[in-house]
Amino acid sequence: MVQAQLQLGSGHVLPQHCAGLPIQVNDPAAVVTLVYVDDVINRFVQLMDGADATVGPDGFATVAPQYTTTVGELARQIAAFRDSRTTLMTERVGTGLVRALYSTYVSYLPVELFTYTVPQYADPRGVFAEMLKTPDCGQFSFFTAHPGITRGGHYHHSKTEKFLVIKGQARFKFRHMQTGQTHELVTTGDKSEVVETVPGWTHDITNMGEDEMVVMLWANEVFDRERPDTFACPL
Repeated sequence: MVQAQLQLGSGHVLPQHCAGLPIQVNDPAAVVTLVYVDDVINRFVQLMDGADATVGPDGFATVAPQYTTTVGELARQIAAFRDSRTTLMTERVGTGLVRALYSTYVSYLPVELFTYTVPQYADPRGVFAEMLKTPDCGQFSFFTAHPGITRGGHYHHSKTEKFLVIKGQARFKFRHMQTGQTHELVTTGDKSEVVETVPGWTHDITNMGEDEMVVMLWANEVFDRERPDTFACPL
């Protein structure tokens, strides 16, 4: 038999919270040990396939990995999943307990919450929208540019960016702020070519095509309006 303290997704906390109901926590310091349901099923399959089982004196086999946390931290983490749709700041959902908990959390979402909107800013050049922010690996966004429009015309001291043209034809221009060295390149949405901006080089991007240009953008830091690290310098 397989023994586990508690399976992620059991009880009513996740479905209630996904439905917009508050989480009631009586003892935030209470310790809970959790296992992910996929790990439980995998262990059952292993045992049915004849795997050696380390069975305790109670006759139960153990599921691994196990995650120990507190009720208060669990409630905070679940609330953070919900809030990330507003702040755009994702939790670290790639490994461990947070990964397992997030996969379980979204599995309870009603179909009407399969989508959500993100802020979009429009001006005569096109639109700009932030999609996702991370605690320590920057943010993702995209922008458009009408034919003949140039965006950018600035440099950064520390910030770096990666541009990927999804649609259209783009001309990138660069000039080193100290040496005056220049560089220019053209890329299109057919290339899947990443263009990286480098600190100390002022840069811009121009839509050279006849249609709307769409560009995906990653920056290595979340934009801070108090310290934007962005200095206007047209080429």
